[in-house]
Amino acid sequence: MEYSFDVERRFDSPAGAGNIEAPREGAVAHGEAEDRSLNVWIRFEVQADGGTIREARFRAFGCPHTIAAASWAAEALRGAPVDALRSFDVDAARRALNVPKEKLGKLLRIEDALRACAERLTEAALEPLEG
Repeated sequence: MEYSFDVERRFDSPAGAGNIEAPREGAVAHGEAEDRSLNVWIRFEVQADGGTIREARFRAFGCPHTIAAASWAAEALRGAPVDALRSFDVDAARRALNVPKEKLGKLLRIEDALRACAERLTEAALEPLEG
């Protein structure tokens, strides 16, 4: 299979890969999604402070397109409002990276993982403060 330059670059050196290291401020949430029939698993961690995503990191198992799209998403989300987790357009990533349409099912797991992050951030905001 042929890969675009951006897919190869992001697969070889994926920006945003790894975990968030001990944040000083804000809330950190994670979300996962997988589809074993497609051989894809994705976990995102996001740090949010004041309604803004300060950091987004990921870990993933999948094809080069999946890794590249997760990297693209992590970069695109930094500095975005937290609501972007619910409305992330994975098709924009697909188009930006020239990913074939038949790979969209794998990329949709990115949306699922990001929505799970949004849910956890909402839950954390609703929890009563201890003390």
